[in-house]
Amino acid sequence: MMEYILTIDAEKFRSTNAPWNNLMLNDPWSVGYVTTLIELVPFVKKEDWETFYYASGQQREQLIANLNVEQQNIVNDETLIHVNKNAVNQLSWDLKNLNTQYGRTKDSLHRKAQILFDTVKNNGLGLTGDECFECVRFRVICETWNGVIVRERNTVQNLLKQFPNTEFRKVSGEIDHTFAVDYELYKNGVLTSAIQIKPQSYTWNAPYIEKARNANKYKNQEYLKKFGVQVYDVISDSRGNIVNADVLKKL
Repeated sequence: MMEYILTIDAEKFRSTNAPWNNLMLNDPWSVGYVTTLIELVPFVKKEDWETFYYASGQQREQLIANLNVEQQNIVNDETLIHVNKNAVNQLSWDLKNLNTQYGRTKDSLHRKAQILFDTVKNNGLGLTGDECFECVRFRVICETWNGVIVRERNTVQNLLKQFPNTEFRKVSGEIDHTFAVDYELYKNGVLTSAIQIKPQSYTWNAPYIEKARNANKYKNQEYLKKFGVQVYDVISDSRGNIVNADVLKKL
């Protein structure tokens, strides 16, 4: 399967990583459970996935149009999860699902790009509004395809060759977000461990990556407390080749 290729300067793209995460624009409240959405349909081409994501966003907006004005303002607040996480957690299941279970339209991604642009426009790299939109699009749509469809599936196929008697079960987007887990491993129907599949860049010594690793480590510990098994990082390239081969002994 073909990967998405970043079309803007890589340094400019990386410079928006920390703001993107700090503003919580990557949260399911903002973009939906993308790892669940991308599994809903067996997409053949990446363009089909992108079309589906925007169409799902249009469906969301049609549902929001039936809400009262106050409710519309709440679910359309791009930064609510950042400024008042408790307010989001206290919302009804139906309201939260309008944001977590659906994609977004291009207009919605443009609104996130404007928030991002207002934060990074003076970082000295000369980022434009169009480039910020591409940063948003690439993270939400392209990285999800590259990571879940290309890297993850290739990696699992390679792992199955190594562990033919192990069942790899893809978790829901909610479990992924809560515990930083991609797959649960079962042997004879018994949960034995879990893994999160990451690119080689996940091992870099950049501040924003270290912050992400620390956050995921905490989530993995919470998974261990709840389910009693360890979560292991599997670092792989787009072809699914395992970079940290030592993890195979742990699995």
